[in-house]
Amino acid sequence: MAIAMVLLVLLLGSALLHATRQQLAAALSLVADERRYLIDYHQALSALAWGERLDWPPGSGWRCRQQTRFGWQACLLPLDNDEALLRGAALAETQEALALWQRLRRSGNGRWLPAAHGWLDFCPLSVAGDCTPDAR
Repeated sequence: MAIAMVLLVLLLGSALLHATRQQLAAALSLVADERRYLIDYHQALSALAWGERLDWPPGSGWRCRQQTRFGWQACLLPLDNDEALLRGAALAETQEALALWQRLRRSGNGRWLPAAHGWLDFCPLSVAGDCTPDAR
């Protein structure tokens, strides 16, 4: 009888350890996803800040510049009425990178300046395919 009780306690302990290990694995996966998101988000913010300070030559269509040292990409799309859209993202090799957006206005000296309240976490263009510089 004592051996049966010991085996029952060992069996229950083993089941509890197995369930705890599964919960830990699921939690670690969530932490890894959150970490990746935060890294991509701050890379995109940095790319936007960097892109706002660049001199963009005149032209039409998407124009992209890459900062390979830090892994940033900033792309500018001139729009109508002396406005433009700046896209900042981390350089991604395999997956679609998280992108952030900033509306820009042309100043009197020809430089692009961030528009007030122009920061976006989504693409404001009506056609989704137009939001990706490579698609144009």
